Amino acid sequence: MSLRDATFRGRPLALPGEPPYPAAALVPWVGKRLFLPCGDPWVRGTGDDAHGYLDGARAGWTDHPEYMDFLDPRSPVFALKSLERDLQLHHWARWLDAGTVLDVGCGIGRFTCALLDRGATVYAIDPDLESLRRCAWHAADRPGALDLFWTSAHVLPDVQVDLAVAAEVLCYVPDATGALRAIASRVRPGGHVLISVEARWGWAASQDAPAGSIEPALSGTGVVALPEDRWVRTYEADDVEELCASAELEVISLVSSHWIPDGPLEDTAPAGLDLPGLLALEDRCRDHPVWGPLHRLWSGAARRVS
Repeated sequence: MSLRDATFRGRPLALPGEPPYPAAALVPWVGKRLFLPCGDPWVRGTGDDAHGYLDGARAGWTDHPEYMDFLDPRSPVFALKSLERDLQLHHWARWLDAGTVLDVGCGIGRFTCALLDRGATVYAIDPDLESLRRCAWHAADRPGALDLFWTSAHVLPDVQVDLAVAAEVLCYVPDATGALRAIASRVRPGGHVLISVEARWGWAASQDAPAGSIEPALSGTGVVALPEDRWVRTYEADDVEELCASAELEVISLVSSHWIPDGPLEDTAPAGLDLPGLLALEDRCRDHPVWGPLHRLWSGAARRVS
């Protein structure tokens, strides 16, 4: 099920040709509540650990849509999220010039749009339908071609790509091994998978650390599980290496990030911080005897070895 099967008020979109479609073909549908058929019935579920992050997204669209759609310049976090995106793109720059890309957990399109702007063909998937709608709106009239899928990381479109992106996805999936194996299977041998996951210790010192999470902060499990709030698995470097190895991926880059605009040092970040300034601060944080281990994120690249 893809954009070919999308409807608006029960009628097909009648996009020209076959998917993936030129992003320009989506211009007439900007602002329209498109519907995509479900590729995995799991995405309709709710109420357990596996759906914790998805339940949070659904609540976010009801309670704080202006924070959810942070690609809208009117969003109060537009500048912050743009800077974070640029930081990720900086760490991944060597692998971004790919012709075909699978963006798993694409959300509203923060990386999908950046890849389309490079002329890539992007297959974007997400379990949250409202996020996919916004992704279509933000993608419209960009270079490149796009197809969208309302599904999970475990049930992916039957495509083969040069590059896969799983940004802040595997930390919210209880079966991260199964998800990454599924993702890796869609990448051609020698292709790359770009990932980012929550790091083990820095989350607990961040503003969005949930009340009542003192035990996960002090324990060695790495899992933050709060019913009806969130489920997150945090990672140390060895965990990321093992996860990738389980999917026959070779880690070729793994960078710790203190995610300064949205991490443990958020309140201390200078106003008007730009990317060069952020990169300089990140380097200092990594070398600091106290703050070094308290990074918020791992940003990595891995190569499919077979």
